[in-house]
Amino acid sequence: MVSMAEYSSKLQMPDTLKPARGGILDYIFFLRPMLHPPVWTIVILGYYRSPSRPESISVLILLLAISSAAAGWAYVVNQITDVESDRINNKLYFLPRGLVSLKASYIMAFILFSLTLIGGFLMSRTIALLFGLGLILGYAYSAGPLMGKNRPVTSATINGMAHGILPFMAGQIAAGGDWKSALALSVPYFFAVVAVFIGTTIPDISGDSRIGKITPAVVMGTGPAAVGMTFSVIISIVLGLLAGDTPLAIAAILSLPFYIVAVIRPSDRAAVIAVKISVLFLSLAACWRFWPYAVTLIVLLVSTRAYYRRRFGLSYPSIA
Repeated sequence: MVSMAEYSSKLQMPDTLKPARGGILDYIFFLRPMLHPPVWTIVILGYYRSPSRPESISVLILLLAISSAAAGWAYVVNQITDVESDRINNKLYFLPRGLVSLKASYIMAFILFSLTLIGGFLMSRTIALLFGLGLILGYAYSAGPLMGKNRPVTSATINGMAHGILPFMAGQIAAGGDWKSALALSVPYFFAVVAVFIGTTIPDISGDSRIGKITPAVVMGTGPAAVGMTFSVIISIVLGLLAGDTPLAIAAILSLPFYIVAVIRPSDRAAVIAVKISVLFLSLAACWRFWPYAVTLIVLLVSTRAYYRRRFGLSYPSIA
């Protein structure tokens, strides 16, 4: 998610560490592959919600690849627009440290943008329309006159749509569902993603306030933000149960106690744990639907930890 991309960017690199010019792995991890699974998860759950899905998984594989291109584009644009603030705040980013050049990032953004639209049209005009809307929302969040990331309600809405509604609808429609039912069934995911988004803004209150960034947590404060994300999870549970979405409902119910802890004892750590636990449970639900996804996640986790440990001396990703 966009929000998850921003959270990971808060990892600070020691001042004494001066990485060499970037190599091929830097360009790969510049796309934030560890942050693609939240989108993949919802695509998979949307795909397997349709009883008319194809027997071959080639359609799903293509859809996941297009989703990664779209996610990569959004994360590249986000990093381009935040390059100066990240340089000032000494954040672990690829552009401020020169691992990836600004010119290369623009080229990568263009390629990913093109691949997303071309891939979407190869599937159907409806899928292309969904991804096109996702690209627009990604730009509206990070740049342009709207600058959604500096508007609390707008940023939450964009994340809920771009990382909840649209991926689910793409999966459902690619599997043979119609767009009206796909839209109705995707609503619980909107609130699940909004809960995660609010949670990711809590640890960044201090830093975001210093640079003038206006997020839900900056406006509400830690305690009220924890209440907001918990309320959003509860809504997703209720709507998931009403829609008969067992995987989502179970994942959200199992995650709810961690959100409640964040309300009772508001803290950055409690918010981060709640967010990561909920993402984990929903990912496990997708693995239950599509077991090769579990292998993909393990390989991605191991390779990402190895890269960040070797390149920056950091343990990323981590449980808390």
